[in-house]
Amino acid sequence: MLTDEILTAQTLRGEMSAFEELVNRYKKSVFAIIYRMTGQYQEAEDITQDVFITVYQKLYQFDSSKRFAPWIHRIAINTCISSMRKNNKAVLLNFDETFTIANEADTYNYYGNPERALERKEVITEIKMALKELPDNYQSVLILRYQLDLNNHEIAETLGISKENVEVKVHRARKALRKIITKRWEERGRINELPGY
Repeated sequence: MLTDEILTAQTLRGEMSAFEELVNRYKKSVFAIIYRMTGQYQEAEDITQDVFITVYQKLYQFDSSKRFAPWIHRIAINTCISSMRKNNKAVLLNFDETFTIANEADTYNYYGNPERALERKEVITEIKMALKELPDNYQSVLILRYQLDLNNHEIAETLGISKENVEVKVHRARKALRKIITKRWEERGRINELPGY
């Protein structure tokens, strides 16, 4: 199997089949990143197409001494953020089924405790709302860490920052998120009901 770097070199020489292979290799991961940022299937498909157009146009900028995956994933994140800003939409982390309660039946059956299930559902809603208020760079690092389960090295490569900076960003993003949620619950006089307190 040809490496990504060989395929990029072939694409730059005008071999479209090489670019098609790159698209096939990365369309799932690019779509996954964008879908988790937008929460909208159709919008994610549209932005994914934009990403591959951008990748094709900027392929000459790719440094073949580095890995291709982080480069294309960085383009995916940046394209998604730009598109959502253009449409005046906040980036929203769409927590997957392992984190959200899918339906009312699940809500009732959550650990056999409907009250606890509703409480958990409320906290998840709070998290989603609070995430809209975080800066783009915090949202990106949380998506990569908690949604795509990338390690610090992979996140650093994708975002073009140091591994140490990843830890700092994750810590600050979590702290900022907690502060927003805590403030909202305090304003409603319900801070004691917030899990973890």
